[in-house]
Amino acid sequence: MREVTSGVWQIPLAPRNAVNAYLVGETLIDAGTSGMGKKLPQRLSAHRVSAHALTHAHPDHAGGSKAVCEAFGIELWAPAGDAADVERGAPTLPPGAWTTPLLKRARGLPAHPVARRLAEGDEVAGFTVLEVPGHSPGHVAYWHEADRVLVAGDVFVNINILTMRPGLRPPPRVLTFDPRRNEESMRRLAELRPRVALFGHGPPVFDAEAKLGAFVEKL
Repeated sequence: MREVTSGVWQIPLAPRNAVNAYLVGETLIDAGTSGMGKKLPQRLSAHRVSAHALTHAHPDHAGGSKAVCEAFGIELWAPAGDAADVERGAPTLPPGAWTTPLLKRARGLPAHPVARRLAEGDEVAGFTVLEVPGHSPGHVAYWHEADRVLVAGDVFVNINILTMRPGLRPPPRVLTFDPRRNEESMRRLAELRPRVALFGHGPPVFDAEAKLGAFVEKL
């Protein structure tokens, strides 16, 4: 774990930041796959965790949620548009997505009750919930305007999943429910002019305003 900005800790769950979770205050955002979630409580043993929130209901973000919530005895908060997927343990994905190697390794999405359905403008650990659908129907990001810190989930990814080299790109099209809407969400987040951007996959970006802006100009 490392503190990437005041009160926000990055938790790399796979080598080279390939899968990330974040501790924002006392709220854990995302939990990786089911296997990763089982290891998270030990990694968080020196921190207080009082809630768990998701960016979206894909197995590499919500697969570990059941294990984390049961280990800490905490509630699960999920985007309103993805909450039903979490509760039934079946994410909404484009046809053919389950044949991809990434999801084959993810080992599914254990079903778990959602105590709070997050919507635009809600507050989580001092961050504002932004509805940014596309990669999933209900995908959300978390934005702290005062510090210009953005937890973007998978609206962008900052790694090539084949070469493991850092670099901004859209999420894999085969795993993205609506690529056109995701492009709109990418533009929306870039327009916030974030100082720090944090991703579900890939390292943080600390000069995010320039890099996200340049990236969306090429879309």
